[in-house]
Amino acid sequence: MSSTTVMSKKTYKVEVDIPSCCGYGLCAAICPQIYKLDSNGIVFLESDIVPDDLIEEAIEGAESCPAQVITVTAIEA
Repeated sequence: MSSTTVMSKKTYKVEVDIPSCCGYGLCAAICPQIYKLDSNGIVFLESDIVPDDLIEEAIEGAESCPAQVITVTAIEA
């Protein structure tokens, strides 16, 4: 009998304190696939789940926020 090991995969989620966003737009400049800007330059998310291929850019975008209103956290899937 063969055994199959199911490994848990990490998924990343983005959270933004939108009322505290100052509209610098650095997050969107670094990772426009995740961070979008509305007509006032305030960040919004079309989805709070980060695709595997965008994790590094999403984290870099969050870390670039001068107002520090963006967090990217790992969640178990």
